[in-house]
Amino acid sequence: AGWMMIAAFACVLALAGSVRPAFAQTGQQDFEQYCADCHGLKANGKGTSKLLPQHPPPDLTLLAKENAGTFPFDRVVSIIDGRQAIPSHARIEMPFWGVTLQQPGKEFTPQSDARVKARVEAMTRYIETLQVK
Repeated sequence: AGWMMIAAFACVLALAGSVRPAFAQTGQQDFEQYCADCHGLKANGKGTSKLLPQHPPPDLTLLAKENAGTFPFDRVVSIIDGRQAIPSHARIEMPFWGVTLQQPGKEFTPQSDARVKARVEAMTRYIETLQVK
């Protein structure tokens, strides 16, 4: 009977590991929720926000083109996260998503930082799909 309990518990753990948590979002969903107001739904810098009159957001669809045809993945991750660079005036207008996306009550724990890293990388992968050829 003991081995049956262990087997049942193992099945529950396996199933729990395969279910996506309710808070999980795709890079596109996070981009649309957090970035599109300023950068536009098409990431072309034509968002609806009126908060950036002096520093309009860049056209994110041109990042690869402006970088000799190579999408600057690590640089984009760093910019979205925002915690590594010394902020310029334009940077201060953009939220530091590495801080903002922290898990409430667990801020800056390894678990929360890993979750933020995954979400920022997913947003970056989504932006990479929007590059003009």
